[in-house]
Amino acid sequence: MNPLRSLTQRVLLLLKLAIFWLSFFLFMRLLFMLYHFGQLSSLSITDWIKIFVLGAWMDLSLTGYILLLSCILITLFFLSTRTLLTIFKYINLFLLIIFTSLLVSDMELYRHWGYRIDATPLFYLKTPGEAFASLEIWLIITLVISIGLLVYAFFRYYQFLVGRSELEKGKLFVAPVFLFLASTMIIPIRGGFGVAPMNPGKVYFSRNIFGNHAALNGVWNMIYGLTMLESMGKEYPRYITAQEAESHIASFDIQNDAAPKILKTDRPNIVLILLESFTSKFIEPLGGMQGVTPNFNRLSQQGLLFSNLYASGDRSDKGIVSVLSGFPAQSRRSIIQYPPKSAKLPKFSKILDFLGYHTSFYYGGDPNFASISTFLYSARFGQIISQSDFPASIDRGKWGVPDEFVFQKLISDLDKAETPFFKFFFTLSSHEPFVFPAEPFFPDNNTLSKYASSVYYADQWLGYFFDEVSKKPYWDNTLFILIADHGHRLPGKNQVFEPEKFAIPMLWLGGPLDTVGVVSRVGSQTDLARTLLYQLNIDASRFIFSRNLLASSEKHFAYYAFNDGFGFITDSCRFIWDHQGQAEIFNSGCEGIKNDAFSYFKYYQDYFLGL
Repeated sequence: MNPLRSLTQRVLLLLKLAIFWLSFFLFMRLLFMLYHFGQLSSLSITDWIKIFVLGAWMDLSLTGYILLLSCILITLFFLSTRTLLTIFKYINLFLLIIFTSLLVSDMELYRHWGYRIDATPLFYLKTPGEAFASLEIWLIITLVISIGLLVYAFFRYYQFLVGRSELEKGKLFVAPVFLFLASTMIIPIRGGFGVAPMNPGKVYFSRNIFGNHAALNGVWNMIYGLTMLESMGKEYPRYITAQEAESHIASFDIQNDAAPKILKTDRPNIVLILLESFTSKFIEPLGGMQGVTPNFNRLSQQGLLFSNLYASGDRSDKGIVSVLSGFPAQSRRSIIQYPPKSAKLPKFSKILDFLGYHTSFYYGGDPNFASISTFLYSARFGQIISQSDFPASIDRGKWGVPDEFVFQKLISDLDKAETPFFKFFFTLSSHEPFVFPAEPFFPDNNTLSKYASSVYYADQWLGYFFDEVSKKPYWDNTLFILIADHGHRLPGKNQVFEPEKFAIPMLWLGGPLDTVGVVSRVGSQTDLARTLLYQLNIDASRFIFSRNLLASSEKHFAYYAFNDGFGFITDSCRFIWDHQGQAEIFNSGCEGIKNDAFSYFKYYQDYFLGL
């Protein structure tokens, strides 16, 4: 008897199982698309190819979980044959019933919701009567029969492909081999070896939302939604009555747009550079450490510097949403990781796209990280330039292509860009672990020196960029906006809740700018959207959490969120609250600051939970 036969037979069993599930998901994806036949005309041949190629990538991730379980079962029952095949049969039949029910339901739900199935159906389990009230009885019967027929057909296919496998009695070495194989399943589950694990953004590829949704695996998406359920649906205590909150919110005068015009034109080209971890504590004009950002310091004398600005959150994914949607950050996971909610937010890039702007997003890393690309496609960026668009010969750090190469590409693309254009560049070289292709400017081998050197490197290329573009013909009609994605605890080692950790710069430059100076009013990263749209004579009423930083309102403020807490800052007052401890961390004692803070938080939480 060949001692490797039992091992080979079990490996073949796994391969057959993988083929079964991949073919099942392939068929169900095609069925989903045919069910929504009316939307197929919007897809090109390239879209079809990407839907099935990228979709198979996500299918393989879900299949990886099934194979992981299968490897463990083979390890536990390595001596048995009949028992193993019987367990396999009933587990896969159970999964087949569950998956088919979810995916068939998803086909009909998508018609009403416009997004793939996630954790939302769980919200209706308490009232199933109301949940099914909108469905006609014939449709329910049709769907149930369809589920039954599909389960029957695919189970027959399973019996043919997998159930008839021949297995000899296992040998002792089978167990450790399949334990090792189980550990390798992390590769398909994560979707490869990259920094970003599998997420919806990895299969999003187009501004055609139906195409993106078709590429999703509905079962995987539901599981992903369940993992987001706790953080996305958490409701914090209501610290103030609705009547009190309404009174305070009205006094905020958020919709006030009475502000001077500071641009010479209302249709400039726009280049927005989101600077990774550019804390105000490194910017000399903002009282920061000397010698770290000489070019930003120089440029600050040439434009409009907003000197009292705060990031809404403490992560890049939160910062991108705050900048583009004018929406405050969340205490825990970012809304960007929950596409059904983030898709409902307004995005000023989307408005610019509808107005004829050519929109592009530049990032030297993997935009699939933290589902950023999912958000970018909903924001209607026509082109996303990432690390895959750069030569393989360029040495990449942990996060991707260093800033200098992206700056150079951006300059090259600007030279031939169709107008009007909106280009958004998110830098990365100043992200921890602070790896960049240059000698450290600050020689000490400690974290602060490494961080400062990485910012110095990014600042050098920022200076190079502006030295180049200021000579170009498009300079006179291009507004450049520099803003950080978030701050940092260093220098100074601020605690997680301190406002200084969230302090960031914002600087407007370029030919269309008619004003040079400093805006010292306190403001938030979320206020960029409304401030910019007002200057472009574009209605910003949907950006209900964004304020015009140039407006003459008496109540300018900034709200920021940290893990299970928030801060509320005005020009002269500070209030910081800890949700977990249900206690004030800091209160400057200003009259009304506590009620103002709680009112804004209630206003925000009610909107967020309702998305």
